[in-house]
Amino acid sequence: MTNQVLLDPSNSSDEDCCPDESLFAIYHSTQSSRAAATRNFIGALPIELLLAIFTHLYRSSRRLTQTGETWRLNDPLSSLFPYAPAAVCSMWCSVLSLIPEFWTRVVIRVDSQHTQSRDVRRYFEWSRNLHLDVIITRHHDEFDGDDKGEQSKVFKATRELVRHIERCRSIRFNVMYSSSLPSILHDLHQETAPHLHTLKLKCKVDDGGSPHRKLVHWSFDAPALRHLYLDARNFLDVCVDRNNWLRRLHNLNSLSVSRYHHLSGKGIDLYKLLRAVEESPSLAYLELKDLHFSRLRPWTTVNDISIDLISMNLGDLSGEALSEIIGYVDSAPDATRISRCAITTCHHSLISGGVAFHDLSADQDLMIPLAHWRGRTLSLVNCACFHDDFLRDMIDGGPHDQSFACKGVKELYLVNCTKFSPRLLKTMVLKRRKLARRSIFWRHDQETLDWTFPVVAPITLISVEGGPVLSKKDREWFDKNLGSFYWDEQVLHNPFEDSGDSDYDTHGG
Repeated sequence: MTNQVLLDPSNSSDEDCCPDESLFAIYHSTQSSRAAATRNFIGALPIELLLAIFTHLYRSSRRLTQTGETWRLNDPLSSLFPYAPAAVCSMWCSVLSLIPEFWTRVVIRVDSQHTQSRDVRRYFEWSRNLHLDVIITRHHDEFDGDDKGEQSKVFKATRELVRHIERCRSIRFNVMYSSSLPSILHDLHQETAPHLHTLKLKCKVDDGGSPHRKLVHWSFDAPALRHLYLDARNFLDVCVDRNNWLRRLHNLNSLSVSRYHHLSGKGIDLYKLLRAVEESPSLAYLELKDLHFSRLRPWTTVNDISIDLISMNLGDLSGEALSEIIGYVDSAPDATRISRCAITTCHHSLISGGVAFHDLSADQDLMIPLAHWRGRTLSLVNCACFHDDFLRDMIDGGPHDQSFACKGVKELYLVNCTKFSPRLLKTMVLKRRKLARRSIFWRHDQETLDWTFPVVAPITLISVEGGPVLSKKDREWFDKNLGSFYWDEQVLHNPFEDSGDSDYDTHGG
């Protein structure tokens, strides 16, 4: 039965697919201590049973995606396969080491319990010649405080990684300091990664550092790269000016740039960043987060940048930067998410079909970016600025009810928003549905999903999680009159992680 444990024999030689001889060698080497092992159930388990258990654990650590089967990358470090069972005893580790598929997820810790270099080399060796998913990370409890040794630990891990980069499918760094991250400009210069589809360099803090010396003929060949997450310093090194790496990434689908706080107060040139983004041939998803800009206007007064996107995620940006970025996106993205930004100085209206606001304070004015917005779906998470004044603005249609704010909205999602009156929300829904029905008649809300209403669209869906108390009478009214309705008064804790922090990272636990 042991010849059934390999799930993808096509990636290994015939010799790799038949571990029986090696397994029996381990088995016979343990016979001298069999009497002691029988007193320990763990040590007494037959090898065939161990293999069955390990294969089950392997399969339960995998997930199906649109492109095939891959590792589940959100498992806690404390129970991560195969590292947790390999730590039980030397025999278990020996059995696990014989199955290269088990070691195609290489996880290297760079915190106080950092992975030793000899172990890192063993993990790469045990994976034989198979493709790899590499994660260099910290336990989630160890992102506070100070770790002056992190840079050295990451450097050693990166050195081992680069030796096997031709086999890597994904590479993810999740560290404390930007100075600990590898330099794409120097550490990956002249390397080739033909199978690499995801590269993520993520840090919690930008602690500065000296700019790298530019290389005139820099190259890093990753033709299959689809998802690129860079700290701002690496992005500036390889994607700005004439060496724009993005031009060569013809399959790049999503880009994230984050973390820049120069110690002298000098920021990023927004115009150069957007110009680099525009030159990406196939980009659909863009995230800009926690960036400080020094110049928001281009030298020329002509807006010659045009960026077409499907989705955009903007977080921790000043109001002026937010407004400029929105102004450069000429197409209508399907979705725009704005988190912890100053929206009151935004002088461009949003044009996305769906807009989500996260973590906005009470002094922000939602009507500034939304007054002329025509999209269908509005989501608000932890937004104290969603209150009765906003609902009154949505009720007010101006003279003769011909000028409504957010005139196209049909779906409203509220999470942990409690500063509004359910009765006023009901009044808003009632008025807008009444006016919509005057222009177009419908029987079921589902029919109106793609309809355009001349004056104002009807609210057809409301979902509230962590909202104010709703009376039984009002609950019955919403249930009866809306195509889809949900209301839960229980406040959610951490309802949505930041997208940059939830990208299927292996985390501590």
